[in-house]
Amino acid sequence: MIRRLPLIALVAACGVSSCGATMTLIAVPWFVLSRTGSGIQTGAVAAAETLGLVLSVVLAGPLLDRYGAWRGSIVADLAALVAVTAIPVAEALDVLSLPVLVVLVFGIGAGRAPSRSAKQVLLPAVLAGTGVQVERATSAEETALRTGDLLGAPLGGVLIGLTGPTWVLLADGAALLTAAALVSLLVRPAAVVREPAGGARGYLRELKQAAEHFRQDRLLLVIGVQCAALNAVVVGLLSVLLPAYGLTVWHNSTLVGVLIATSSGASILGTALYGWLGDGGHRWRVFAICSLVSGAPVFLAVAADPHPVLLVLVVSACMIANGPINPVIAAVKYARVPEELRGRVFAAFHASANAAMPLGMLLAGVLLDAVGLTAAVLVLGGLCLLVTLWPFLFRIWREMDEPERPPVAIG
Repeated sequence: MIRRLPLIALVAACGVSSCGATMTLIAVPWFVLSRTGSGIQTGAVAAAETLGLVLSVVLAGPLLDRYGAWRGSIVADLAALVAVTAIPVAEALDVLSLPVLVVLVFGIGAGRAPSRSAKQVLLPAVLAGTGVQVERATSAEETALRTGDLLGAPLGGVLIGLTGPTWVLLADGAALLTAAALVSLLVRPAAVVREPAGGARGYLRELKQAAEHFRQDRLLLVIGVQCAALNAVVVGLLSVLLPAYGLTVWHNSTLVGVLIATSSGASILGTALYGWLGDGGHRWRVFAICSLVSGAPVFLAVAADPHPVLLVLVVSACMIANGPINPVIAAVKYARVPEELRGRVFAAFHASANAAMPLGMLLAGVLLDAVGLTAAVLVLGGLCLLVTLWPFLFRIWREMDEPERPPVAIG
């Protein structure tokens, strides 16, 4: 148990930070919608966080390799903590205008993305002394993230109803502080990362090298493109359209949280089953089928707007298939990226996977105002269907099942 304490602490830090992030995911759009009633403004605020996420994760990648993922994880969590807690402070001082909120939400995203990348880079170092297989460890990390979603969504919905959305952000701040403390106190002994070698490479050169490696690995490239497209349509649903359903159709913030939470619970079940039963084989089939099942059917179920119990059951059944997706992607990355480039390449991958999210939020807001709520969900669902068919159409995806070989740095 002592040998695995750093791994347990790292997984717990992922779960705690995810819980706070999910509460904020509900609180910020609810805050804007309740005060402005504008889908475009809601999408713009949500997009600001993602823009901060994308820019920061690209720029922070070389710094993670230079100064260590352990330091990066702590600093990023504390930076996001400052931005999150500044929102309720600004509201208390009556200076929280829309431009100020956009800046602060941008800061939240700028902290969250490097934090997640740093924790991913730390994982192999933590695993070295535990004997835990990569698939099981990535499944444990993904389970923690989904558990954070599971707890954070209903907790955020309930707190919004009881205290208002700005107080939810204080709870997110406490979660970020806890995550930073877990990594600082318990992970460091098993996750020491080498220091930069006398500045032999400049920052821009390191950034370019990561981009070249990512660009020349065609499999990672297409996975990143698909993730970008899927994340765009999914975040449009979660950050704009579901809160709009809660405000204008269901008139209940708690139901929004329950729907997100049960979806996360189903994903946890799928992740746990993959970690238990998966042997690392048939990655292409697992990824392709699970992406298809957990994609467009969810949008269709939301657009149909059945009885809430039926809606929760149908969406949850689809989301079980979502569980294995991220562990498969993580295993592919660890197999194809050399250790000395993981901070930079993982950051580039994360940035590419999230690059289109601001567009997805803005598109959801524009569709909400232009064609209405149900039509907006159906349009995004159609786009999701097209994207999830890609792995069945192109042979490059079959490389997921190639025998693992030691990754070699490009350039």
